[in-house]
Amino acid sequence: MAETISLLDQALEIGYEELRFLAAGEVADAFEAAERRSFLTTQALEIKESVSLDQILEKLNRLKNLQGQLTCEAKKLHESLRQDITRVKKENVRFKGYGRAARGTPLIQNRYINKVG
Repeated sequence: MAETISLLDQALEIGYEELRFLAAGEVADAFEAAERRSFLTTQALEIKESVSLDQILEKLNRLKNLQGQLTCEAKKLHESLRQDITRVKKENVRFKGYGRAARGTPLIQNRYINKVG
């Protein structure tokens, strides 16, 4: 089998692994897989050997479709993280309110009252 096709197959396998990492929420592992996939794809396209263009086109189309799935999964993860951050901010405001209520408000705001006059 041609080296170009072999490298593109490896890139596809790493892409599916990256998709599994994104679905599990493991961003660091997904990033590493994306780097490896990018390196393999670049390496495959730089090789100057005679292979069937139909085979290369089929592999590249599969990579393109996989990239669409990866993008969709990354958007879902991004939205989930955005909602979590929003929820945590609201809880933080709520807890600050509870803290103020538990301490109470002082009767006198200024400790230094002018007692003369």
